Formats: sequence, structure tokens, C-alpha cells
Amino acid sequence: MGWTSKTVCWEFWAFRSIEIIILTPLICLPLIILIPYSEAYCGFVLTVMAVYWVFEALPIPVTALIPLFIFPLFGILTASQTSMMYFKETNALFIGGLMMAIAIEQWNLHKRIALAVLMVCGAKPRWLMLGFMCVTAFLSMWISNTATTAMMLPIAQAVLIRLSDRLNEIDDDENGKGIEDTHPPHNDGSEAFTVVVGQEQDGALPGQNHLQLEKVEEPQKMKKDENANGEAKLEDEDEEEREEGENDFEVHDEYKMMSKGMMLCVAYAANIGGTASLIGTTPNLVLVGVFDDRYGSDHPVNFLSFMVYSLPAAFIFLFVAWAWLLFIYLDLNPRNWRKDGKCACSCKCSCKKTEEEKIIDKVIKEEYKKLGPWTWAEITVGIHFVTLALLWIFRDIGGYGWGSLFAEDYIGDSTPAILISVILFCTPSACPSFFCMRPVEDESPPGSKPSILNWPAIHKNLPWGLVLLLGGGYALAEGCEVSGLSAWIGEQLTVLDYLDTWVLVLVCTTVVCFFTEVTSNTAIATIFLPILASLAEQLCINPLYICMPCTVVVTYAFMLPVATPPNAIAFSYGQLTIPDMATVGFMLNCLGIIWVNVWVNTYGMALFELETYPEWAVINNETAQCLPEEIATTMLPMTSVI
Repeated sequence: MGWTSKTVCWEFWAFRSIEIIILTPLICLPLIILIPYSEAYCGFVLTVMAVYWVFEALPIPVTALIPLFIFPLFGILTASQTSMMYFKETNALFIGGLMMAIAIEQWNLHKRIALAVLMVCGAKPRWLMLGFMCVTAFLSMWISNTATTAMMLPIAQAVLIRLSDRLNEIDDDENGKGIEDTHPPHNDGSEAFTVVVGQEQDGALPGQNHLQLEKVEEPQKMKKDENANGEAKLEDEDEEEREEGENDFEVHDEYKMMSKGMMLCVAYAANIGGTASLIGTTPNLVLVGVFDDRYGSDHPVNFLSFMVYSLPAAFIFLFVAWAWLLFIYLDLNPRNWRKDGKCACSCKCSCKKTEEEKIIDKVIKEEYKKLGPWTWAEITVGIHFVTLALLWIFRDIGGYGWGSLFAEDYIGDSTPAILISVILFCTPSACPSFFCMRPVEDESPPGSKPSILNWPAIHKNLPWGLVLLLGGGYALAEGCEVSGLSAWIGEQLTVLDYLDTWVLVLVCTTVVCFFTEVTSNTAIATIFLPILASLAEQLCINPLYICMPCTVVVTYAFMLPVATPPNAIAFSYGQLTIPDMATVGFMLNCLGIIWVNVWVNTYGMALFELETYPEWAVINNETAQCLPEEIATTMLPMTSVI
């Protein structure tokens, strides 16, 4: 066998993961040999974990476990101190929110809400797209972005296939051909899509999948009998011999542009919607965890304050994304301004529906009809969901709320989340047949009904790897703080002091936004947020001024399939190419960066008083000097004790 440069490169590429795992620590080894201090030791750990996360040399949750053994060995944190970082109050909030989301998905409440809204939105393509985006964004505030995308895209696919079939029949009639010979029936895409997103069969949750942790590369080339974790099998055992790429579907040329826009609108809305609530996406929880570690419980970021800041921004940017997609793919595209010599861009007020709109209406109504009437379980889950949302919102409203009825600092956002989750394990999924509540026609033997939630469903569908990733991020942030690495990095970045504050925030958000295109947004938030908080302290800037926009923009990854699981799922349907996503997504990334900076310098400035350094961010005498003079004099005796 002759060795050429091509084959040698291929051999090295084939073993890239092992090479990265071995070479990264060896390359960084001189750092801890030449500089035997805790800052260097922690810098070694930070560098190795960052490289492993970016290149995914190890599974992302496994990399998050590294601090558990290396911090005690390096003398940065004790084993017990490190372990405690893996289940903080924020992790409990995350688990409680996911349990609620699993209940919603298990009983199809999210699909009922989605289809009900789509029936109201109208069947014109522009309003249909807006309807898909609004529903997806709303659901992504409460349940997994990936699960929301997995549920919404098959609905869009069904609409597009039915529209294409109508035009295909017209073309066949014009050509004098029988549609039976040339157009085999389409399936609705659900079986194919199940393989891509890893939906389980026995007892699995509708729309649940295993893409929360891993980027999906070349989804069309996945094996058809397993997902990324090698677990899920095909729904139909008789169709195991399907060809690869079955998740692709063909649309008529008339709907090519519309199909691209519909695929992207769902993925983009899932990413944007995740920024609107504290539990919407993991980087939001990373922000709270970092602030809890550095500033205690006095900082103003909680469920309500985060939503008050982020929800209006997400809502407005959703319309920006919609307008951009209309400009690229639908009404606002200059190529569509004139059709058959007539203006096609004007809004016509007509009660008469076109054939296309009738088909869209019919498809959505058929999908809704399949759900049947409201069930006891759906109503029960809906009541619990609304109750949990209200408990989160009204826990602390400017020092008031139901949380003030209890001892100070004893109640957190995780308290109602876990409370409602436990109640769901006790609540029956059907009307109890107990004495007078037992229907006359019910002749089944007495017995309790299955609960809304059960542990096998939670064990199978809750992304435990994300819990480990959160814990690893908190442990890394704590190590950086205790070792002094965060302070050292902040001191080095003080060279940026000559920049205006708004320019510094613009630079930080731009760097974070484009970094997250190539690796996990949670990992990026874990690495950057502690450093940015330290930078803010060194420059006497309110930490929220830098960290809040960076937390939001880290989820604005629109360019590549590997950037987020929703992007990967949309790409797997075969309607999009890499250039499609890169060109459209690059402009949306830029618009997102501009928007979060405008928002934080206007609305955020007024909401959090970002122009002054806050008292809650004082952690030592140096930061106390950042306070206004009249406040600093009263704070100095207190900080001298720190």
C-alpha cells in the first residue's frame, strides 16, 4: 500500500479525537511546570476542557466531569467542594422545569396548543410562517428547543407535501399522465424524522429526542435503525431496508423557496424563544449559577426579572427574523413582487380562500382532529403548567410576593418547580373511579390510575448529560474564582479600558455569537461568563451590562447545522444546503448582535440601572471603590471584613 499525503492526512483525521485527547494536555503541560501556581493549574484545566468541548473529543458531559478529579489533585478545590457544584439550586430548577416539559410532551398538550394557534393564524404563507414561529417560540420558552422543533417540522412538512401533490396532479393532467405511475404516495415524514431525532417507541414522549447535547453532522447519513445515541429503532419493523436520506422529501418547484423558509423559520424561532425565559435554554441558567457563586443571592436575576428583560426582546426579534425570511423566501423577495405581469406584493382583503389556502387549512384541521377531544391528562397538565408559571412569576416582585411569606432567602425558583413535579407523580392521568366519581358504565375493577409522570419516562427522557454539563460549568467557574484565575484574566483585559462601555459590550457579544456557531452554546457560556463578570469588576462596569446581552446572544446561532440541534433537525429534511443556512443565518446573526446591544443600552439600562456599579456586585475593597462616593464610604467598613 502506497502512502500518499492524502492517505496520511486521512489517517490522522480518522484518529483526531484520540490525538486531541492526548496532545492537548501535553501541549499545555509546560504551563503548570514553569508556573507552579494555582492560577496556572486552573488555566491548564480551563484550556483542556475548552479544547475538548470545542472539538468534542470526548462527549460533552464527560468533559464536564474532569473538575471532579483534577481540582482535588491540583489543590484548587476539595473533593466535597467540587462535588457540591454539580447539584446547586439552579440544577434543581433545571430538573423541575424539564419534568414539567416532559409531562407536557407526554400528553401532547404542546401539539394541541400549536395546532390550535395555527388554525387561528390563517392559511396565507406569510401568516402561516408567522404562526409557526410564534407557536415554536412560545413552546421553546418552557420545553426543550429540540423537542419543539421535532414536533413542529413534521407539521410543516405535511403542509408542503400536500401543496406539492396538488401541483403535481395538475402537471400530470396537463401532460396526460397518470399520477399513479409517476408519483408514489408520500408518507408524512414522521417515521423518517423519528430516526433523525431519536424518538423512542415504547413509553416514549412525543417529540422527545436525544439531540440536546450533541451537534448533528450530516443527518442524512445517519443509520436508519438508530439515533445519535444508538438507542431508538424504526417505528415500522417491516421497513428496515429503507434507503439513507429517507427524511428528505420532495416539493414542487413552485414551493421550493417556501419550503426553505418554513424549515428555517421553525429552527430560528426555537432558538429565539429559548432566550425569553430563564428555563428556556441552558445558558440562561449558567448566568444565574455564575452570579450565585460570585455575588450570593442579592443579585436581581430571577425568573421574573429575566423574563421582563428578555421576553419583549425575543418577541420583537422574532418579528425581525420573520421579516428577514419573508424578504429572502416569500412576499418581500423582489423576485415575487410581480407575477404574471401583475403586482403580487400587495395585501388583498378578500374573504374568499384560494385553493392553496384551503389545502393548508384542511391539513392543519386534520392534524388537530387526530388528537381527539381534550383528555383528563391534558387538562390536568395544563392546570399544573399555568400554576407553576404563576408561582415563578409572583414569587418575588420587587420584594413582595408569596416568597416573602417564608423565611428570607429560603425560597427559590427551584422550590415551586420541584413541588409541581412531585405533585405530577401523584396526580392520576385519568378521572379517578372512586365511589361517587366512578362512571356508571365503568365496569373495570377498582384500582388507582397511572400517574401523569412516572419514573421510567423521566429516566429515559430527561437529559441527564445536561445536568452534568451545568455542574461541570459551575465547578469550573468556582475553580477559576477560588484560584484567582478569573481575577488575573480580568486584570489582563483592563487594556480594553480605553474603549467606551457600549463598544466593549458590542465586541464581547460579537465574539460570543460567532464562537457559538462551532460548539455548544452551554460550553461557550460556561467559559465566557465568569471571565466577562471578572472583566466587568475590573473595569467598574455593572456585570449585568456585559453578561446579560452575551447570555442572550450565545443562543443566536443561525448559520450552521452544527450550531444548535434545531438547526441540525431543519437541515436533516433535505430542503436546505449549507450555503442557504450560512448566507441567511449570517445576516440574522448580525441583526441579532445589533439588536441585543440596542436593547441593553435602552430598555436594559432603565430596567437594571446599568449606568452605575451595583452594591450587590461588591465582593472586596477593590470593587467597593467602583461605587458612587456617597455609597462607597458606607460600604468600606463592611468590605474590610471580606
